[in-house]
Amino acid sequence: MSLFATIQQSASALQVSELGLQVAGNNIANANTPGYIRQELIQTPVPGVKVGDLILGYGVRATGVIQKLDNFVVERLRETQSSLSSSEALSETYDQMEAIFSELSDNDLSTRIADFSSSINDVLNQPGNDSLRRLVIERGKSLTGDIRTIGRRLGEISTNLNQEIRNSATEINRLTDQVAELNLRIVEIEGGKTSGSDAVGLRDDRLQVLQDLSRIIDIRAIEQPSGAVTVYVGGEYLVADGIQRDVAHALNTDGLNSVPEVRIADTDSPLLVSGGRLHGLYAARDHAVAGTLSDLDQFARDLVTQFNRIHSQGQNLDGFSELTGSFTADDRTAPLDLSGFPVQIQNGEFEIQVIDQGTGLTETHKIRIKLTGGTDDTSLEDVRSAIDAISGLSASISAEGRLRLSTDTHQLRFSFQNDSSDFLAAAGLNTFFVGDSASTIDLNSVVVNNPRMFAGSLSGVGGGTENALRLAEAFDAPLEQLNSQSIKQIYENIVVHTTQDINVQASVSEGLRNFYKTLEGEHLAISGVNLDEEAVKMIFYQRAFQASSRLIQASSEMLEILVNL
Repeated sequence: MSLFATIQQSASALQVSELGLQVAGNNIANANTPGYIRQELIQTPVPGVKVGDLILGYGVRATGVIQKLDNFVVERLRETQSSLSSSEALSETYDQMEAIFSELSDNDLSTRIADFSSSINDVLNQPGNDSLRRLVIERGKSLTGDIRTIGRRLGEISTNLNQEIRNSATEINRLTDQVAELNLRIVEIEGGKTSGSDAVGLRDDRLQVLQDLSRIIDIRAIEQPSGAVTVYVGGEYLVADGIQRDVAHALNTDGLNSVPEVRIADTDSPLLVSGGRLHGLYAARDHAVAGTLSDLDQFARDLVTQFNRIHSQGQNLDGFSELTGSFTADDRTAPLDLSGFPVQIQNGEFEIQVIDQGTGLTETHKIRIKLTGGTDDTSLEDVRSAIDAISGLSASISAEGRLRLSTDTHQLRFSFQNDSSDFLAAAGLNTFFVGDSASTIDLNSVVVNNPRMFAGSLSGVGGGTENALRLAEAFDAPLEQLNSQSIKQIYENIVVHTTQDINVQASVSEGLRNFYKTLEGEHLAISGVNLDEEAVKMIFYQRAFQASSRLIQASSEMLEILVNL
């Protein structure tokens, strides 16, 4: 081996040391760059040459620059990111719901229920006091107003979730388009993996885009031999080489509700996700918000039904000269239990008292409600006919299906009592509340316009308080129709259930967050830049460069001596 070969060998070593310094310098420069993957120079010995009986090494060469990456850790990190994003989306929704209910404050619904019940108790002491009766009306307005507000705000959360679901389709398309474009550029630069180097900058960008995509949907990214990645969601691919499949939002009609969902555009099939923020948005909308709103609607129906059942049995201070039901029947000739009333009517009867104010005489008339499943079951028309047959009363049915009652003379008044059929509550006669959901609950205009119509008596028209006592106790006393629960307990169950869900979801999110940090630490230990390590490498390459330079100098001096001989 000649001195010229030694100089050439050292020259290649100089070049490798220079490249090593450049790689180390690039790592140091990007130490704080988000998503940067540490690079490493790959060095291999040059094949040796035979000199006589000896085989001598011929130096070193740089074969490539690669990323230091553990693909298994990256895949686990991506999966955990999807689960965490889903959990955080659900937690954010629960936090908003917790703020809406604002329990343990002075303005929560529990306080409104207690205030309403307390105002009814005040009427017990002075049943003829119109001011106290007006307070019952005002407290009832506050209660129903708060229920409507909670229902409306829950609906607003659902609307916002739907809008974010729509926006997710646009964001998914943007990210998958970037992945497809980066695939083409990486394959072009790497030459289909014929080069020994990775397209490091582009691969960093693609890795970051895939991480961003995993925050929205749970993906599986498989690298092909060419260097491109194929991105799968469920059993469908979204990216293959340079091909990207668009997604779009469309309405999914389930019963009476139409809600947006993300679908694959070319097949119009739902994008099946089990993680990512989109999965969390679905869960928040379809389970957290929808479930709570359904429970709140049921609570509103229970409140209206049970309170009206009691109220409709009582009598007010003056009696009625005319009255129109609050609820409508779909079919005036069908059996009452099939007529579409919000309260289930059963076989039984109710009584109408007709009071002559001039003579003070009271006549009581029983109206039979027959519901035995036969062909002669009682219809709304039958009830109208029976009431219309009572001397001094007239009954009719409006076009929309409301029962109307009125007296024939101004001296007559009527009231109700002893309803075992629940017809009065179902038809909305002598009731306090109207509506059948959290968004429609309100007070009956009859009592709003005249507080004296509050039915506090069970002993006839006048100042009795027996029914007011029952109404006040209804919020705390177990009711048979509510499976031995009180109206207040029904609401408390909603709050307790929601609070439990909030706490459980917070724990899940915290656990995933800690696990993600653990995986992130493992990833950074492999792929992150350690400035101390890079400083050591820098010194190493510097010393190697100096040694190679001195070897060249020594070889050059030896060559000069030979030339001068």
